[in-house]
Amino acid sequence: MAIDLNGRQMVFLDGQFLAVDEARISPLDRGFLYGDGVFTTMRAERGQVLYLSAHLERLGRSLRDLRLRLPVVDDWEAILEELLRRNSLADRIASVKMIITRGCSVLPGLPRTGTSTLVIYAAAYFPPPAASRRDGYRLRIARDGFAPPLSRYKSLNYLYHLAARQAALDDDADDAVLLDCQGRVSETTIGSLLLKSHGKWWTPESPFQLPGITLRGVMQLLEEEGPGVEWRTAREADLFSAETIWVLNSLMGIVPASRLDRCSLAEPGWEEAERLRERFFARGREKR
Repeated sequence: MAIDLNGRQMVFLDGQFLAVDEARISPLDRGFLYGDGVFTTMRAERGQVLYLSAHLERLGRSLRDLRLRLPVVDDWEAILEELLRRNSLADRIASVKMIITRGCSVLPGLPRTGTSTLVIYAAAYFPPPAASRRDGYRLRIARDGFAPPLSRYKSLNYLYHLAARQAALDDDADDAVLLDCQGRVSETTIGSLLLKSHGKWWTPESPFQLPGITLRGVMQLLEEEGPGVEWRTAREADLFSAETIWVLNSLMGIVPASRLDRCSLAEPGWEEAERLRERFFARGREKR
C-alpha cells in the first residue's frame, strides 16, 4: 500500500485550511512531547469518507477515556469534503488521517486542557493491486515484547507497532502478528485478524486490541450469510491450526495471508476475501 505526500498538500489545522509548509504546531504540544493524543485513518472515495460515523464514534470513546477534548466542529463531512477537494482528491481513492492531541500543558498526568490540537490531512492512496492481494501477506509472529496496554486506543504511542513491523520486514515478511502480555493473540501492527479453522470463522479476543471498524463490518456481512464469527481467546498454536488468515483495516479492506512465519496457509481464501471486500466498501459508500 502507498500514500502520496507532497509539498503542495493542504491540511486542516485548528479550524483553518493551510498549505502543509505553512502549518505550525508548538514544540511544547504534548502530542509531540509524549505522544499524548489519538488518531484515526479513514478511506475516502469520490470525495466522501467511508464509515465516518463509526470512526468518529471510536475516536470519541478514546477521547473520553483518555480525558482529551473533542474540538467543536459543526460539520465534519463538510470539512473533509473541502479538504479532499483542495487536495484534488475528490475523484480518487484517498487516505484521510485525523489527529487530536492534548495541546500544550505543563500539568502532570492527563490534564483536561482548555484547547486541544486538531490536524487532518488527506493524501492519494494506492491500494494493493489485485495481483498483490492474491499473492497474500507474509506474516511473522512478534515474540519480542507484547502489545502495549493502550493498544485498545489508536494513540500516538505507536513505536512498538512500528518496531514490530520493521522486524517483520527485516525477516522478509509484510506484517507482524502481536501477542498480548499473557501470550494471547491480539492483532497485527496494521489491522485486525479474521481466521477460519475447520471451516468456522473466528477472531482473536484480547483486552489489548483496537476495536476494528472493518472487522466489525465484515463480521456483520458473514453473520448475514451464515453462522457468523466466534470471538476466541487464542494462542500461537491456534494460528497454525487455521487454514485461512485475513488482515483487515479501513484503507485496504481485506488482504489474505499466504504465510505465517515459514508455514504456508492451506486456503488463503482470495476469492471470498475479494467478494467481501467489495461488499464492505459498497456498504460504506451507502452509510458514510
